Order: sequence, then structure tokens, then C-alpha cells
Amino acid sequence: MRRLSSAAALSILLSAAPVTDSVRFEPKPRAVSSGRDPVLHVRASGAVSLLKVDGGNLYLETSNDAGDSFEERVRVNSTEGEVSSHGESSPRLAIRNRGEFYVLWQARKEGGESSELHFARSTGWGESFTKSFAVDPASPSQNFFNMALSPQGLVYAAWLDGRDRGKGKQGSSAVYIARSTNKGVSFEPAVRVSLDSCPCCRPWISFSGANNVHVGWRRVLEENIRDIFISTSTDGGKTFADGVRVAEDNWKINGCPHSGPAMASIGNRLFASWATVRDEKAQLYLAWSDDNGKSFTKRITVADGVLDPNHPYLIQAGSKVAIAFQGRQQKQNEGWGPVNTWYREVDAAGVLSPLQRIGNLGASASYPVVAYEDPGRLFVAWTETVNEKRSVVLSRGRRVAGAVNAR
Repeated sequence: MRRLSSAAALSILLSAAPVTDSVRFEPKPRAVSSGRDPVLHVRASGAVSLLKVDGGNLYLETSNDAGDSFEERVRVNSTEGEVSSHGESSPRLAIRNRGEFYVLWQARKEGGESSELHFARSTGWGESFTKSFAVDPASPSQNFFNMALSPQGLVYAAWLDGRDRGKGKQGSSAVYIARSTNKGVSFEPAVRVSLDSCPCCRPWISFSGANNVHVGWRRVLEENIRDIFISTSTDGGKTFADGVRVAEDNWKINGCPHSGPAMASIGNRLFASWATVRDEKAQLYLAWSDDNGKSFTKRITVADGVLDPNHPYLIQAGSKVAIAFQGRQQKQNEGWGPVNTWYREVDAAGVLSPLQRIGNLGASASYPVVAYEDPGRLFVAWTETVNEKRSVVLSRGRRVAGAVNAR
């Protein structure tokens, strides 16, 4: 694996200095809907789309007042109660600026012993959805998936697949990807990205340049080492190069950590964040590549002082990359207080903003997600559970020069 020059390494050390602006979040987050596993999208008009799971079904709710209130929900899935959702295998939403909504989820196959990915779309601003269909019906099992829209508007779905059991040296799963070039009407035959994938860690898709498609996943190496790899396609996802190991964490674990990487790009700089364990301590790291995923910078710490940091979520947010993740405060209940949502940003030069605690409503927050829209509006959502009742919690923020929440 190629490493960077000493000059580049020096720039990384300097990147720990805080930037001059950050985000001011609402004083207290709010529960905005019943259900769990939210995904957000916000448009320039201020309309916020919220996808969530409730009672085995998938619903889209819309706010036309920037999250003050949400309208009645629209069910997305065609078959009642078919949606299977859990942590790293929760539904995904992508929206194109012409009112095209794309939704991907895991559906239980008949008998319940395996699953497949179902897809539906709307061309009318999410007011109704087409009948869903299987992305790759030839596969015996699909789970732990992701979806993304390329800059050209192509729909990509990546997942962990069970058709290649026994072919790899270490892992039992393989990473596959399929694309739709006709606005989600159908998907082309799936392409294998890699064997030896950790079987329960969600892959991630990102883009850079005109035709570069990046897929990140956790790979199983010898002696149960499970580190993050990224593979790149330079032909729009038709073929993929061998995966590149982002960092030699050498996390040895006899089991799946249920924690995949997250990625986002600014121009041709590809950022990746992931959770791991090093020096007997849970860590959340960030690194980036300027050569189309052929090499990555030395990792830097994202979650300074946060206990058990996990599940990063990255998006491009204007000229920066927004990073949300979950973790506990060191001083609360001897490090065992409720899990909080945390936030920070990294700019195009690799400079991190100060770490901010968004918090929770009193219960533990899980799997935070982020949406962004100009001018500088950010929306962060997550799931909290109280007395077995799950709620979607929302916090909104605005970029303000020099503003950092003192919490």
C-alpha cells in the first residue's frame, strides 16, 4: 500500500487545527415521528423528506416547513409488512432534483430464511411509488446494502451477497454492485466487487470525477483481521480494481462488528471514515485519497475523547464533508450514560472543525444520518427507544461563522 510524502504527512498533522466556522444546532432535538431507521433529504425549497420504518412497512413523510411539521405518510413497499430493517441493513433513499425519488430496502423472502433487495421509485415528488421489484432476483441472498446517485443521475446499489460462499479465502460474503441507467426502471446485471467481505458490515458508494465509482467495505483477512478496503471503477461501475486497504488497523475480532465505512468526495478528493479498535481502544478515523483511491493519507482521529464512537455517516455539504456519528460522554455515569449524536466537518484541505455534541432526548441515539442544503442548512436524525417505543429524533443546524455549541 502506497504512503504519502513527509510534506503530505505534515499537512495532515496541521489538519487537526479547528476551522473558523461551524454549525449552530437547535438547543434541543425533537421527536418528529414514530418509527425507526430514518433517512433524510432536504431540497432548496426547504422541503424535508423523511424515510422511516414502522411496523414492518416503509413510509415517506414530507415537511414543507423545513422540519417544523411532517405531513401524512405514504407507504413505499408494495407488500404489507415485508420490510426487514436493522442497523447496518436499514433502507436507503436518494432523490434527484427533478422530483425523482428512489428507495431501496431489504425484503424477507417467502419462508423468512433469506432476503432480497427491493426497489421502488416515484417520479411525482414521492406522492406515490411504483410497484417494487427485486434488484437481482438471481441472487440467493442479499443484505447489508447501500444506494447512491451518481453525478450523471445513474442509480447504484451495492450489497453483501451469498452466492459465492466457499470461493473466497476468508469471508463468507462477497460485495456486489448493480446500476440503473434508465432512472430506476430496471437494473443491469450485478458486478462482483470483491470476495472475502465481513458478512454484516454495510458497504458504501461514492463518486469522483466523470466515471469513477468507489465502493468501500470491511474485508476479512488472515487471523480474523477485519479492516476497511476501497475498490474503484474508472468505467462507471462495469469493472473494479483490486481493493486498497485504507489503513492497517489490524483489528482482530472473531465475529462481525456490524460497522461499515462511510465515504464522501469534494472534487477529486475522496474521504473515508470508519470505526475500529486499535491499542485496545475503540476509535473512529478519517483518511482521504487524492489519486482515485490508489493510496490514502495517514488516518486521523475524528472522535476526540468520545467513548465507543461508531457508525459514521458522511455527505458532501457544500464545500465541506459533514460527519455524524454516535458515542458516549466520558464523564457521564462513568462513561455509561446514554449514547449521544456527535457532529463535525472536514473541509477540502482536510481541516477538521471542532467536535460538537448534538446530544439526545434522554435515551440512547442510534445510527445518525445527515442531510444538507444551501445556504448552510443541516438536518441530523436518528432513532431513540423508550419503553420499547421507537421514535425518529431530529436536530437542525445552520452554519455560522465562528459558532460552536458549548455543550
